Amino acid sequence: MTALAADALAIVRAAGGDVRMVGPERLKVIAPVPLPDDLVDRLRTVKPELLALLSGPNAPAIEIWDEAEQERAAIAEYDGGAPRVWAEALARLDPAHPPCDISPMRWLRFIDDCGRFLDDGWAARAEALGWGSLELFGCNRDEPFARISQAGLLWLLEGRKLLALTAETAAIATHSGGKLTYYRRLLEAGGVLAWELGGRT
Repeated sequence: MTALAADALAIVRAAGGDVRMVGPERLKVIAPVPLPDDLVDRLRTVKPELLALLSGPNAPAIEIWDEAEQERAAIAEYDGGAPRVWAEALARLDPAHPPCDISPMRWLRFIDDCGRFLDDGWAARAEALGWGSLELFGCNRDEPFARISQAGLLWLLEGRKLLALTAETAAIATHSGGKLTYYRRLLEAGGVLAWELGGRT
């Protein structure tokens, strides 16, 4: 049954969603679009195995959502038009705990850039144009700002305003009043999403 649980989890993740533990006996399924009924039934069938899989030695720590996180995610999704999976993930970025060796100032700037990206409605447009999570929020696990070949668009804003977005490019305002064109590209293998970075120890 563990193999069936792993297969079901892989299908959900391939669709851009995820299954997470939100308590010792509770699972939460998030997905950018509703999952097929047969897949939902399959997840219910293998719930005990999923719980075991997600609480194993290599699994992430159990995450308990508080009301503030729920509210931030709801605002990002419904007011900003962000896909639910992005809204929930970005709501968990903790301004007080920069991951890796990111300075507190740069981490706050990145979170602020993500917030403006949602508030200004760019997330819904990006999704409609086919921009993926890694192309927006991806980065190198150890050096998020240094490895440009693994940096998604949001890591490159650094406080600058996003002016326009197409299926292939993004226009970014420069501090001198000019415009920088970012060309969408496949990122170098090995990148992770911002919310997958480990926190400081």
